[in-house]
Amino acid sequence: METTKWYAAMDTHSCGQPLRIITGGLPQLSGSSQHAKSLFFKRHFDSVRQLLLAEPRGHREMTGAIVTAPSTAAARFGLLFLNQEGPAAVSGHGIIAAVAAWTATGQLDPADAANGVLIDCPAGTVTAFADCEGHEVRSVSYLNVPSFVYAKQVMVNVQGLEARVDIAFGGEFYAVIDTAALGVGGPFPLPQLREWGRLIREEIERQLEVKHPRLDWISGIHGVFFYQRVEGRDGRNPNQLAYRSTAVFAGVQLDRSAGGAGVAAHMAALHSHGLLEPGQQVVYEGITGAQMVGSIAEETEVHGYKAVIPRITGTAYIMGFMNFVLDPTDPLPEGFVLY
Repeated sequence: METTKWYAAMDTHSCGQPLRIITGGLPQLSGSSQHAKSLFFKRHFDSVRQLLLAEPRGHREMTGAIVTAPSTAAARFGLLFLNQEGPAAVSGHGIIAAVAAWTATGQLDPADAANGVLIDCPAGTVTAFADCEGHEVRSVSYLNVPSFVYAKQVMVNVQGLEARVDIAFGGEFYAVIDTAALGVGGPFPLPQLREWGRLIREEIERQLEVKHPRLDWISGIHGVFFYQRVEGRDGRNPNQLAYRSTAVFAGVQLDRSAGGAGVAAHMAALHSHGLLEPGQQVVYEGITGAQMVGSIAEETEVHGYKAVIPRITGTAYIMGFMNFVLDPTDPLPEGFVLY
């Protein structure tokens, strides 16, 4: 078999959400910022994203990341994030998985990772911390980019149901909605969430122009964050903030984790409604049962918007080291995605 292209990757998951980190086969990406590098990748190498994330090598829910040289003097490295629609400005599960993988494979010293490393992302620079026992990474926390509510209580019609959503930024823009408003108080109806996510996204984008006040290339609704309040997990603290959550993002991808950027957006919304104070912990449980923990590290401001710096903690694991090739006679060189 003749091959014309070769790529190496590390497959990981964070709280059940898959992330494929591309580790070989790409040249150094040009650009003075992570956003510029992301544009360069999209312009010249988007076929690689399709090849490695789509079927038959990937699947509908696969996401990806690329570790790059840093774009700022203080950062240790940079990250670019990929999904089935294209590049993303930030990915919470991507940050957690990449830091866990880089630490577990010795590319980040555990002591340095424990003290905190700066990582350049298209949406801004984040600080990540790895909780390690020897070289084993028990969890990763990160301080997200400033997160804020863009618009409160926007009315949407979802298949005849009137519901209100908050539009909040957590590195990408999310519509944040309580499933109780849609008549769901128990297990998430996953196929229905995909459809609702699409409809809510389309309706909001018909009503409003959603654009970051400073990073004007971040616009539109990236995802819809669905949540429902649950009792404290230990049964002894009914006032503990705890939620089940997931997000439909980048079209109809369904987040297996509780969320990253979506969790940050939700915490910004809770804070704006007076329901979450700085330092107060919130437990989020995703559809796999795996949990993430969030809190507000500090309050700040973004171009006139009251904002917060969320701290989010989750787990991640390496699943395998992959080598992919492309046969020049393969009739599906850019893969496919079945919806």
